[in-house]
Parts: sequence; structure tokens; C-alpha cells
Amino acid sequence: MFSIVNHISKKLFSLINLYRVKSCFIVCLLLLVMITPQGWADQKDDKFSFDGEVRLRYELMDGFNAKAYGEAVKAGESHDGFFLSRIRLGMTYNVNSNFLLKISMQDARAFEWGFNDSDWYNREFGMENNPQKDHFELYHTYLQLSNINGLPLVMTIGRQKIAYGDNRVFGPGEWGNSGKWVWDAAKFSFTKGDHFVDIFYGGNMLHDPNKFSLSHRWGYEALGIYGHYAWKKGGIEPILAYKHNDNGNASYQSLKHYYAGFRVYDDDVAGFFYNGTFIRQLGEQVTVSGVKRDVDAYGWHLDAGYGFKMFGEKAKIGTALSYATGDNSSTQDIERFDGVFGATDNFYGRMNLMSWSNLKDSEIFFIFAPIKNLKIKTEYHRFWMEDKGDKWRQYVNGALVNEDHLGDEFDIVVTYDHTKKFQFQTGYGHFWPGDFIKQNILSGRSSDWFFLQSDLKF
Repeated sequence: MFSIVNHISKKLFSLINLYRVKSCFIVCLLLLVMITPQGWADQKDDKFSFDGEVRLRYELMDGFNAKAYGEAVKAGESHDGFFLSRIRLGMTYNVNSNFLLKISMQDARAFEWGFNDSDWYNREFGMENNPQKDHFELYHTYLQLSNINGLPLVMTIGRQKIAYGDNRVFGPGEWGNSGKWVWDAAKFSFTKGDHFVDIFYGGNMLHDPNKFSLSHRWGYEALGIYGHYAWKKGGIEPILAYKHNDNGNASYQSLKHYYAGFRVYDDDVAGFFYNGTFIRQLGEQVTVSGVKRDVDAYGWHLDAGYGFKMFGEKAKIGTALSYATGDNSSTQDIERFDGVFGATDNFYGRMNLMSWSNLKDSEIFFIFAPIKNLKIKTEYHRFWMEDKGDKWRQYVNGALVNEDHLGDEFDIVVTYDHTKKFQFQTGYGHFWPGDFIKQNILSGRSSDWFFLQSDLKF
């Protein structure tokens, strides 16, 4: 813990000179945001409205980084403290009550980060896809038509966020500074009361800070259908999805994946709550040598617990199980579940060491608010591989270790809402490696993670 504090102080001092040039711009922007919200609110009935976000985060990873675990990393640094900034500015023009135009820009930057841009070259897509950096990039920009032919139908065409439910299957991946899943898509939404059915087709943009996104290819192309049938404090959500990539790469010639499943939840059953998701994955991949491999995988999640009052505020205690199949190397089929298009940062440990793939995760969590506007969440995870013959991250079981325990993780995240639009967060995580990691990664040891973030929206 001392090394974390010492490293933070050194990094912060090194950033002072870096920010002298940028500090005037940031201060002026923050002053503009704080001075003008009331003026904008007074003009909410006008045709033009404005919105934006300024998010700043310091993050420290000790004993791992975004690509590798342990001390002997091939890219980046195993002890890395860095600063992230993300600025989004947008404008909406309401042509009339049924037609609007939206345009926005994003600038996401990383300072003192241990990686080079070239470290984020993605072999599957044949170009860079950077999780933290995207300079002066087009963000949510679309046209939207509603009440089409008098029906409760909304059509949205352009760059947009596509997220549903708890973000496990379709989520924006907002923890990553550049935003993991941003879509260029056409989406149709049919809504009746609290019920809806959405259908969309499009492609996810790739994040290259040196290229404007309209000049390069998408990642995957996808079709999705998401429904929601609601009751008082719960609902059931049927899910269908299809994605493909037929551009060819160093791993395969083409990929076609099909998904079908559902989510069901209820936030209040005599004080108890539950949330469950099941997704089946089928399809095919054609290898570089032209061999067709069928895909047959699945993943599920279930959490449940009890809500009660503590310190006069809402509190929750519960447990969760997450499961995703791994690939059995003795078969021709691909059994490794790939997680569809969901977020991962809030689900399988906050340190982002795990994903919804070749995973068994058991969790206990406790959420409480000691005072109003202050929320604390603690969680403890124990992770195993579903198939110990498959890989974890990029690490394969090269030593043929007869172990499947990946490790244990404890996280605590504190959130303070200063106002509805101005939030502070801080968090700490510790990971104890299990026998699989200890015996396959010689330099693997326990690791720590820390962050401090402010997020201002307007």
C-alpha cells in the first residue's frame, strides 16, 4: 500500500509541467460549465440544446497492466500510474416535435501511460483499437424520427450508444476512456408504456487516435433484437443477436456468431431481489487454412440478495455467480463463449482481469450509504477457469498445470454525488493469484489497483 501512495505522489508531480499548457483550457471550460447550466436550463424549450462531459481519472496498476499480468510484460509497464481525460461536447437541434438532429465530439487522452499507440494494433481488425485514446473524434451524431405514421415508433440513424438492461449483453463499456462499444447503426424502437422492442443493424467503430473514424473500417457488423416486458419492479428481456467479420485476419478467414437468450429480474420480491441472464452462442469460424469450425458455447449469470435500510438509506447484500464456457482442445468445435457486446468493468471484478469467457466467478457483495449521496460497494470474487486446458487472457496452459483456480479479488468503490451532474469516485482492488497463474506466470504475484475520478456532466 505504501508503494501505491509513493508512486501516486511521484506521478502527480511529473504531470504538473505536462498540464501547464492545458490547464488554462480545462479551467476555462469548467468555469463555463458551472456558470452556464442555469442559462441553458432556461432555454430548454428552444430548438437548440447543449450537453457535455468532462471526466478526469488517475489510475494506478501495480503488478499488472491492461494487456498482461506479472512483472515480465512484453508491452507497457507492470507498475503503471497514468492520467486519463475525456471531454465530450454535443448539440441537439429539434427541428420539430418528431424530428431531431444530434452532433457531438469526443476527445479522449492518456498521459504518462506505459503503452505506445502501436501496442494496440488489433490483429483481428487489422488496425489500432485503443481503449484509452481517441483524439477529436466524432461521437454520438445521428438523426432521429419519432411518432412515425402516428405509431409509437422511433428511428435513430447514425453514431449512437446501444445499451440495454444491466449492460451485460449490450453495454457501452464506458470505463474505457474512449468508450468500447460505439455504433454506427440504424435502430428502430417500438414502445408501448414500459414495454419495448428494439431492432438495430450496424458496425462498431474502432478507436485510432491518429485517424478520423469515418475514414476507416468497422470492427464487427451486427444485428440485434432486444425486447423488454415490464412489471412493477421487474421484467423479462428476450435477446437475439448476430455478428460477423469476413475481412480475414491472422486468426481466421471469417466469423459468424448467433446469440439467443434472455434476462429476467425483479428488484423487490418482499425485500429480496434477483437478476439472471442466459445466452446461447452458435455459429461458425473459417480458419486461415480454410477449415470450418462450428461454434457452440454459452454463458449465464445470476445474482440475488436482500435490500434493507441502513443509516436511513438503502443497502443491499447479495451473492452472484457467473459462468462462461471455455474451449475444449480435444474437439473441433469452438466452445469458448465470447461475451457478445457487453461491458465488463462492473461485473467480474473491478480490476478488469477477467471477462465473460472461460470463467467461473463466485461473488459476495455489500452496498450501503453511510450518508446521503455517498455510496460504498465492497465485493469479493473467487475465479476459476471453466476449462483449464483453455487460455486465460493470452496465457495458455503451457505447463499443462492441473489447476483451474485463477485467483481471488477484493474491491471497494466509493461514489459521492456532489450534485446530480457532478460525481466523485475512488476505489481500490487487490488480487491474489491462484495456482494456475502462479504456475504458468513465474513473475506473477499479488497485484493492486487504485483510481480517483471526477465526472462532470452538463
